[in-house]
Amino acid sequence: MKKIDWFFSLLLIIMGLTCLLFSANAFGHENLLSFGKTLVRVCMWLACPVLLFVGFYIWFHFRKKR
Repeated sequence: MKKIDWFFSLLLIIMGLTCLLFSANAFGHENLLSFGKTLVRVCMWLACPVLLFVGFYIWFHFRKKR
């Protein structure tokens, strides 16, 4: 995949998460600060597995190179 494909894929994922979180917060009549807290929590749950995957990928890549 080209870089532009990755960019659009990431953009669509972020847009989908934003719509999901806005609708979840609108149902409970929460304020914008609550939306920010929920967004940070969701992004952390997404970032942790991605960082683990990248770490393992780099580790296996350099291990295989030797």
